[in-house]
Amino acid sequence: MTLRFVFPRLMLILGLWSLLVPALAQDNTLYTVHVGPEMQLRALGGPRTATHPMTAPNVTFANQNWQARTSSATGSTVQFQSDHAFHNLPNAIYKRDVRLQLTQISGTASSGWQFDTVVDTTNYAAGDETATVQVSCRRPGNAIIKMNVIFITGNLATMMGGQYQMTVVGTISEN
Repeated sequence: MTLRFVFPRLMLILGLWSLLVPALAQDNTLYTVHVGPEMQLRALGGPRTATHPMTAPNVTFANQNWQARTSSATGSTVQFQSDHAFHNLPNAIYKRDVRLQLTQISGTASSGWQFDTVVDTTNYAAGDETATVQVSCRRPGNAIIKMNVIFITGNLATMMGGQYQMTVVGTISEN
């Protein structure tokens, strides 16, 4: 047999073979979505004001709500800090201490939200003008954190009239 007759027959056999045997080809594509550790912290509600009764009791701003959210696999830490003690606006040398007190955390149970530092008070007379409280979680989740902010009256005889102000700054960070 010559090559002229063998080649066409071989092509015919291979062509028929491809019809009888299913083709085996496979491929794939992997799709990945990266979700970075997103963290959010929001004070719910605007500025709070109160009028001092001019008696010995302290003035409490109750249940200031903060909303925290973290997608970090290791959780997050939320810290609240006063920028300073309460200062009298017309005359900043007149001050009053502030107490920050965390009262409740309502959050995603699987996140493991917990109190780290529940209460702290400034002591401006000793040079301590910041109060810091803290909560944290071990896994991703949401929480509503309730905090009381307390104006410590102290000695009424030395309390100058006017407005006293202070700001609480909240910070959320990845663990």
